[in-house]
Amino acid sequence: MKISIDKITIPGTRRGIDAGKVRELAESIRRIGLLHPVTVTRDHRLVAGAHRLEACRVAGMSEIHCCFVDGDLLHIELAEIDENLIRNELDPISIGELAIRRDEILESLGLRAIAGNNQHSARGGETVSPPQTTVSIAREIGMGERTLQHNKQLARDLVPEAKEVVRSADVPKRDALKIARMEPERQKAVVGKIASGEAKSLVDAKRLLARENVHETAPFPAGIKYRVLYADPPWSYGNQLGDGYGAAGNHYPTMSVDELCALPVTDMAEKNAVLFLWTTSPLLEECFAVIRAWGFRYKTSFVWDKIRHNMGHYNSVRHEFLLICTKGSCMPDVPKLFDSVVSVERTEKHSEKPEIFREMIDTLYTSGRKLELFARKTAPGWDAWGNQS
Repeated sequence: MKISIDKITIPGTRRGIDAGKVRELAESIRRIGLLHPVTVTRDHRLVAGAHRLEACRVAGMSEIHCCFVDGDLLHIELAEIDENLIRNELDPISIGELAIRRDEILESLGLRAIAGNNQHSARGGETVSPPQTTVSIAREIGMGERTLQHNKQLARDLVPEAKEVVRSADVPKRDALKIARMEPERQKAVVGKIASGEAKSLVDAKRLLARENVHETAPFPAGIKYRVLYADPPWSYGNQLGDGYGAAGNHYPTMSVDELCALPVTDMAEKNAVLFLWTTSPLLEECFAVIRAWGFRYKTSFVWDKIRHNMGHYNSVRHEFLLICTKGSCMPDVPKLFDSVVSVERTEKHSEKPEIFREMIDTLYTSGRKLELFARKTAPGWDAWGNQS
């Protein structure tokens, strides 16, 4: 039976529409017509077929074939969701959207059961057993609970623009999950690079955005190679505790590990070079990704004993690490061995490092060009790059 498209209402809690899927269906409907009717209740509320309904609108149709059902709308919708999930032909985002909606329905049915003080719901005079959990349905189709949770995360956390690009550009699920963990504006920026063709992957997009951000801050020295690099990156801690002085973001713009990795440091280092890199205990593991991305290998470290304690999660922190890393072979010019633990009381200025460490570097390495990354000031014999220098 056909009814006017304008008479059909869509419950406001239903999942969103995939514009790409609608376009494909509309083209198919123009060529061969609507093969499968949409499902509606007797009062014209849509149960299943939201994409088909929208595609018919796009195709210029005023009426649509419908299949009518009786009974409780939530149970009908639940059955339709289960049918779609069991087919298992959907992309991860669509599976996540269906799973989220399914959980909403189960919660609503559960609240009804509690209110009625019974664990079953009645439909048309017959007693209906409570439906399976979403996790159990996933197991029936061979989907692990972790995979299900990831699909729901994509559906819940990706902004609409990101969902469309992830679907149309066949972004790997691993990368889609990384995008979902970003702030909305960051998601839009990343998928914008992929959608425009400027970036072929998430890594490419991040690298482009990081370089654009760097160019806004200050240009890197062009055409110059450095033998000695000294860096105190603006690490992002991802929490308000920071490293003891309050959140780092309150003092300067921070950068994620991915953004730091994308910096073209390896292009500025000589074939044989040394990197002195500051890091803190909470970020000790993460910093090795940056070291490798910049083309260096870890060798050893100094420990700065700050004398005064800083607040930490698991202990009272009074030290930082200065890691020594090399590219190729870059032994010190002067064979002097400094004590690996240097005790200098910290100042009240956030992240300020004692000048004694630069003096130690100058003593050990007397030849070659030197560059301080993320510098706050200039120093004799050193080039400086950073938004505070």
